[in-house]
Amino acid sequence: MYQHPSVISATAPPSMIGNGEGITTMPVPGRRCPACLERGNTVWVIPGKCCPQCGTPVN
Repeated sequence: MYQHPSVISATAPPSMIGNGEGITTMPVPGRRCPACLERGNTVWVIPGKCCPQCGTPVN
């Protein structure tokens, strides 16, 4: 039977920690539902699909 190797933890060197570089945001692949937005809710929907909260088509 195959056994996975044990997990070894490693710590990043101090030069890589907290230097303020790197990805801090990710683009959201979708649009906000306009009907939910009017009610004060933020619901993200993939363009061409319907909102899962209210059913409004979002293009």
